[in-house]
Amino acid sequence: MKRTIALLSLLTLWPGAMARPSEQEMVATMPAAATTLQAATSYQGDPVSLKLVDVSLVDFFRTISELSGLNILIDPDVQGTITINVEEVPWDQLFDAVLRSHGLQRSIQGNLVRISTRQTLRSEEEQALALKQAAFQAKDTVTITHHLNYASGKDLIPALEEQLSPRGQVNVDERTNMLIITDVPESAEKLTALLNTLDIPEKQVEIEARIIEATTNFARELGAQFGLVVGKPSDRNQGALTVLAPADETVGAAQFISGKLMDTIKLDAMITAAERRGEARILSKPRVSAQNNAEAIITQGAKIPIPVQQNFTTTVRFETAALQLTVTPQITDQDTVALNIRVENNIPDFTRTVLGIPTILTSESQTKVLVADGGTTVIGGIFVEIDRNSQDKVPGLGDIPVFGNLFKRDNKERETREILFFITPRIKN
Repeated sequence: MKRTIALLSLLTLWPGAMARPSEQEMVATMPAAATTLQAATSYQGDPVSLKLVDVSLVDFFRTISELSGLNILIDPDVQGTITINVEEVPWDQLFDAVLRSHGLQRSIQGNLVRISTRQTLRSEEEQALALKQAAFQAKDTVTITHHLNYASGKDLIPALEEQLSPRGQVNVDERTNMLIITDVPESAEKLTALLNTLDIPEKQVEIEARIIEATTNFARELGAQFGLVVGKPSDRNQGALTVLAPADETVGAAQFISGKLMDTIKLDAMITAAERRGEARILSKPRVSAQNNAEAIITQGAKIPIPVQQNFTTTVRFETAALQLTVTPQITDQDTVALNIRVENNIPDFTRTVLGIPTILTSESQTKVLVADGGTTVIGGIFVEIDRNSQDKVPGLGDIPVFGNLFKRDNKERETREILFFITPRIKN
């Protein structure tokens, strides 16, 4: 409905050419008006034309109430006058423009629109917040204890502290692994429900490692025998050999479990055969179980004593020269295992010493691979050079100076071997 109002003052508003809208028209437009006010970005009100000179804001909002059918409540501190000359402007757009130009705000409560100054609304919000804080401070706190069965209290405290109310605190009794929570009842109940969710048993991963020292020929033979191209592309790991199935076996969903078993059996058979030929040597075959996201460390080597002089006192400090494998398993939702692997090989070099203490040759590699449950991944790239010096001579004649060189022969042999790590994770429920 189009309404046009031409006024010089509100005293001549209704006696003019335009008739006052009926009560039925106002009631019919009221739901649409309330909906329009809630959508500030689009204006859909009926267009109006107004010409007002020095009219009070109270009378202007009363006019808007008559035109739109809104139930408008105007606070006593709303004062001032307004001069308007608009043509064909949606009434809701005009309404918002006047509010902004005079520093006013509207709040909708049901079908009632309240018009207030910003200072009034801000003061009311501050008072409501102060009352809420006072009521919160007046509440009595409760103290509850929660015994943890699986999780560590020290590990859970950082997560729980973020959920506490300003009056709450949480402590842990490390002797009994019990949490002591003091907070208002509502927050304490929320923390109890959170603890029941967090304090659950973690799955464990059994990590079986085979650490072997092999010739480069055996490493190449191993890569040719096992399935580098077998299996789905999503099952392969970039940068590492993943032993999934023998190369002559077709991998499918039904055969996957048997394929993993055959991998382990065939791998052990190959290593045993290589040992008999002198191409490989098992350094260690440890097996350890670790919780999900917990670090497992396997170390084999020696500690070298190093004397340290300080303040005329000599103490001994031990430096580790060992082969160390650190594995952190993470179980995924697909029951695969993401392994965060770090390999360190520290070898003492007695040919280069400082004050009689050997230097330590260090090599390290770190990677993260995704392995199926029961699958095997192999990590290599750590090489060890072995120098052998030997002498063949004729007894007696070979010991004669100068002339004895005709009856003896010196042999020098250098062999490069690679250390391979075969890691097989198995999820234990």
